[in-house]
Amino acid sequence: MRIMLAALSMLFCSCASAQLPAPVMQALQAEGIPADQVSVWVQRLDDGKLVLSHEAQVPRNPASVMKLLTSYAALELLTPNFRWATQFHTRPPITSGKISAGLWVRGSGDPSLSDADLLNVASEIKQKWAVQEICCQLWLDSAAFKTSPFNPAAFDGKPYRAYNAPAEAIMLNQQSIRVEFSPNAKTLVSVLFPDLPGLKKKFDIALSNDDCGEWKERLQIKRDGDILSIKGTYPTDCGDKYIDIYWQDGQDFFARGWQAAWEKVSGSSMNGNAVKWAVGNVPKDAVLLHEHISKPLADIVRDMNKTSNNVEARALYLALSRFADATQPASEALAERAIRDWIKAKNWNFAELVLENGSGLSRIERISAEHLGLLLSHAFHSPVMPELMSSLPVYGLDGTLKTRKDAALYGKAHLKTGSLEQVRAIAGYMMNSQGRRYALVWIVNGERAQRSKAAQEAMLNWLYQQ
Repeated sequence: MRIMLAALSMLFCSCASAQLPAPVMQALQAEGIPADQVSVWVQRLDDGKLVLSHEAQVPRNPASVMKLLTSYAALELLTPNFRWATQFHTRPPITSGKISAGLWVRGSGDPSLSDADLLNVASEIKQKWAVQEICCQLWLDSAAFKTSPFNPAAFDGKPYRAYNAPAEAIMLNQQSIRVEFSPNAKTLVSVLFPDLPGLKKKFDIALSNDDCGEWKERLQIKRDGDILSIKGTYPTDCGDKYIDIYWQDGQDFFARGWQAAWEKVSGSSMNGNAVKWAVGNVPKDAVLLHEHISKPLADIVRDMNKTSNNVEARALYLALSRFADATQPASEALAERAIRDWIKAKNWNFAELVLENGSGLSRIERISAEHLGLLLSHAFHSPVMPELMSSLPVYGLDGTLKTRKDAALYGKAHLKTGSLEQVRAIAGYMMNSQGRRYALVWIVNGERAQRSKAAQEAMLNWLYQQ
């Protein structure tokens, strides 16, 4: 296996074409996209033959295709069965069905922790410890992370959009609240989920006859303390839809979620009607009441790549920090060091690589198509290939490729998509009409990148016919 991987890493077939296929060139020209703004890398996986390398060594912004690097590193280093733990503690004693010293919650960065999980935790604590009442303070221990200051508006000026939420040591529902819309001919019904204690909504949303289109852009969202305000219009044509809104205070969000769970299970509140919480490390004499274990990493990678979930990608990225320095809290700097050490251990030299958060939601992240292709080829021959490939959207069937329409390609391509302003990318694996598999990377950076879908489809069709 090592010999095979070494051979793949050194392979560069001089007979590989540098010229884009004619149908691809025609589609690019039709949209006014210069060929030098496009990087393509295609390699046959059974014999390692490099089929196409066009501008493949140019550093490009890959958008969410960068999640492939994070996924592969996480699957190899953490292993597919890795899980996060969220611990619930108190100080003794526990007497007469009452926890008197308060509750401490220690997080480790689980991106999958949900309000349903908190209901189960509350039920387990109540039953196992015969607890009817938890008194006083909720303490949140987030010492596992020491991340950089975060401005949710920095990326695109939309601080309440869920994709702009950071990863934190304690996260509930990825720190987002869901607003569901259901219109009829005259009225719009809106529902908050979950319905958190103390939360008030102030919605002023009128129905419109506009096309659905970019309906979320018609809403102005603002949070002021306990009040969530939404103004704007909602097209009747949209039917039932939802929007996830970043709460912008993960600890407050968790505290409200825990109070809701405990009230539902026990019938009593920790703090009356108020959410009372503070930051504090778990005391040395604390008793472990319950440890919630997350879904396995393989499941989270699958959800992350199918839906292009940025919060999950940030969490995976930070989880890699332990391979740089396990004695320190997770940070972006340690995560980057871990990935670069992993790359170095494979005898790769990704000199052009620029990392920020591992999700691809970045204006500065860079990698070449050639190095993404090298990564894909190695991953295909690695023990974690099944987990990585199964995590990728399947053409015409699911994830971000569900709406693709070319019937000949249905089920033939497992590809991660990437989309930002002036960026369009796909990368992954594809089977041609003869049943041969290829690794493919396609990245467009430029002012008209958003118009490159037809050229992208032409590339897939060309490869299918090889």
